[in-house]
Amino acid sequence: AHYSARSILRRVFALTPTAYKFLEIGIAAGPMAHVEIAIGDTQGNRIVLPHATWTAFIEKKDDIERLVQSTAPSSLVIQNFVIELVKICDVDTVKLSLCDKCLYLKPSTMFFMFELEQCVEHVYFDLCQCTNSVSDKFKYFITYLRQNCIMNKCDAINILRKIYDKNSHIDFICSI
Repeated sequence: AHYSARSILRRVFALTPTAYKFLEIGIAAGPMAHVEIAIGDTQGNRIVLPHATWTAFIEKKDDIERLVQSTAPSSLVIQNFVIELVKICDVDTVKLSLCDKCLYLKPSTMFFMFELEQCVEHVYFDLCQCTNSVSDKFKYFITYLRQNCIMNKCDAINILRKIYDKNSHIDFICSI
């Protein structure tokens, strides 16, 4: 699966029986760590929704359900997040677009996403409690690497694994 390389402590909810489409919530590690909500697929397509957009999306559930159940192609825009009903090979399909990214979902997959509302909110707010610790740990790791003049990526990963606090609940996932 193609999850975010920078995302840690992530939770992934399968949107389809094969997990080909998923909803991912995780902390984007960096000096200003923040929680990301993303809709993605195993082909590497991924739309990151700001929490405000996710909330507005959930609030527009009734409008979205009407859109998806309509017989004519139409669209709805929520804070630059475009939800369109399109036909692909004469089959109704939901196209989600944000900036230059897009994903296609079956209407049933779209409806299932609404059922995850409480799970997403719970995980989102749990992860928000960890963002300061993640930012602090990230800054510590960067400072350590700079002070020790470590420039090679493989060396950096090995050093970070050595100095990592094994008792910490913050797992830094190093992507090679």
